[in-house]
Amino acid sequence: MSTRTLAILSLWRDSSSYLKYSLAQFEAMEEALLDKGINCVYAFFENDSQDKTPQLLQSWLSERLGFVISERIGAPKWGSVASLDRVRYQARYRNIALDFLNNYYHFDHLLVADSDVHWEPSLIINMIDRLDANENWGMVSPNTVQNVRDFIEDTERPSYFDSWSLLDSNGEQAMTFAANPFLNPEDRQAWDNQEPVACNSAFGSMAMIKEEALDDVSWAVINGVEHWEFCRGIRDNGYLVIADPTLHAEIIHKKEVVPHPSVIELHRKRLKEAQMATFINK
Repeated sequence: MSTRTLAILSLWRDSSSYLKYSLAQFEAMEEALLDKGINCVYAFFENDSQDKTPQLLQSWLSERLGFVISERIGAPKWGSVASLDRVRYQARYRNIALDFLNNYYHFDHLLVADSDVHWEPSLIINMIDRLDANENWGMVSPNTVQNVRDFIEDTERPSYFDSWSLLDSNGEQAMTFAANPFLNPEDRQAWDNQEPVACNSAFGSMAMIKEEALDDVSWAVINGVEHWEFCRGIRDNGYLVIADPTLHAEIIHKKEVVPHPSVIELHRKRLKEAQMATFINK
């Protein structure tokens, strides 16, 4: 069996409270990938932690291939907010780690994963298998849900996480707090039918990318989240960016998330307008 390498890029900061769980996920992934002849190399970036995150990461990596880059730059601690300044910092962090990977390691696939996302080893295998099976797919992202119900269609289904990063093929941003985040009727039907959807951008806290699709690709912030430009680069290289509803990961909020009524009203209005436009154009 030929050996391949999976690179894993992840950002950390003051992560001690969940770091053990996150690293255990990577350990389970390593074991599952052994049967497929896939080795792992880790690219970790940590900044401004006040806890033992950098020491714990370095200790864990001492028995593995990879590196942790630590910076002390006094960067603000943003939390999960839609801030252009926050995503500019994140773009810079990811680009530093990716540049180091490209300069010193060979890899066949790149897994970009937020450090607090929950997933099973089968997800990693399935993402690699989907890319291997589809020559024109350059990047695939899962249906990452959060423990917040679907407010837009008023169901008990969990809602899609990271709608800011999700742009459909028409450039329309996804809906927030919706189990089906798409506006385009064809995309909505495909998502409900458990079929992959080609997007301008998709990053549900995780994504798998083919190495050959990464040529001259980097994260950048122009007028939105950093993943928009990253995915644009993949598409400019001639590959599709895919959101796959059959692939699953989860974000678990420790505190209850209650969306503001105006946010729900906005997205319900967007969905209604999209449905009306489709009806009129028939």
